[in-house]
Amino acid sequence: MLGWLANFSLLALLVLFVQLISVFNNQTLGIILGLLIALVGAVVFVGLTLSFVFLFWNAIIVWKREGHSLSSSLTLIVGIGVVLADILIFFNPIHAPEPIKLGVMSFLTYVIFYVLLTVWNTITSMLLYHWYFPKKDKDYIIVLGSGLIDGYKVGRLLGNRINTAIDFYHKQLQTTHKRAKLIFSGGQGADEKLPEGKAMQQYAIDHGVPEADTLVEDRSVNTKQNMQFSEQIIRNDGGSDTSKKIFVTNNYHTLRAGILAHQLKIAAYGLGAPTPFYFLPNAVIREYLALFVMHKKFHLTVFILMLALSITLAIGALLVPKP
Repeated sequence: MLGWLANFSLLALLVLFVQLISVFNNQTLGIILGLLIALVGAVVFVGLTLSFVFLFWNAIIVWKREGHSLSSSLTLIVGIGVVLADILIFFNPIHAPEPIKLGVMSFLTYVIFYVLLTVWNTITSMLLYHWYFPKKDKDYIIVLGSGLIDGYKVGRLLGNRINTAIDFYHKQLQTTHKRAKLIFSGGQGADEKLPEGKAMQQYAIDHGVPEADTLVEDRSVNTKQNMQFSEQIIRNDGGSDTSKKIFVTNNYHTLRAGILAHQLKIAAYGLGAPTPFYFLPNAVIREYLALFVMHKKFHLTVFILMLALSITLAIGALLVPKP
């Protein structure tokens, strides 16, 4: 919703600007605006058309650093999808009677446009949500876990989360002299030798956080459980609904984690930790897919409507008498 509102606001601002140019009859500004829109349109079109080059390059880098798993291959899969879309747009490979061709091409065009629109709004929402600067008055800082390296070590991605939480902890202590408790949330995976929460706690203690200011949640296996079980830890520690808290995760993950917290009626916003650039495209694709699944009923409805419209166009073309 955040991305939709922001983009609609920008569109409304553009329409207002066009109206002002029309009212004042300023042809110079009109020409400049038209050229800027054309330039941006051309850059976006070329960028989307050739984006598979960057996606393939990024896939190779991720494979070298993260392995050949499905989750590490998302940029490769999307790159293949871009190539197929380019073939569809530029070479028109569908050979069928005209009504059927019209229906298929219409549906595929709607799908491509809808995916691009929802991707853009998702990225906009991620960027806007990341511009959150929490007050230094927190009682609890929830650090969301991720996988351990070799089953027991905190890796770079998870380390960035913990370091961001520790940095906020120290800045709050220096600024307001208020101690927050850090909750390290993460259970033990099948390939892990200890719960993520335990490894995270030890990492924080090794980096100067007093053990008395740490709590461990060691049962969760996903973000939703991170939130639920950490809330139970807070209550067991004497906290309540009025306790002030934030959660810390990587910057690409704050939006979805924030949505889950809102759905669970947990009053906590996210503080984003930095993510290595090479990993960001893959991570953003994964978050987009996860958010897509979270709202699958809405998206399925839209796809059904697009299919119905495409079928209607095909039937209409079939019924129109040929000259």
